[in-house]
Amino acid sequence: AVSNLDRTFMKLFRVLLTTAIILLILQAETPLRVFALRVTKSCSGCRLKGVRIQNADLTGADLSNADLRWAKLDSVNLNHANLQGANLRHARLHNVTTKGTNFCEATLMDAVKGYCNQP
Repeated sequence: AVSNLDRTFMKLFRVLLTTAIILLILQAETPLRVFALRVTKSCSGCRLKGVRIQNADLTGADLSNADLRWAKLDSVNLNHANLQGANLRHARLHNVTTKGTNFCEATLMDAVKGYCNQP
């Protein structure tokens, strides 16, 4: 016979396992969005908080109203991209090109732009 303690333990284990699976699925959502962004160059209103994007050509990309807080962009081409209304608070941009990029109404507070290419 299974004791009440064993039943309680199994219920708790199932809850913890389900929670872990849900968290893994939610964590996987951001890398999928970054992959989709690289392919489609469109991610208007996306939640990309804390992402790391490296060596990407996002020329003309639509990132309007995207949440890019704490994002790390390294060697990314954002020429002629639309970042209107995007939130780049605390973002780190290193070796990023932004010629003709639309930053109207974007939040750039505490963002740091490192080495910048000016073609």
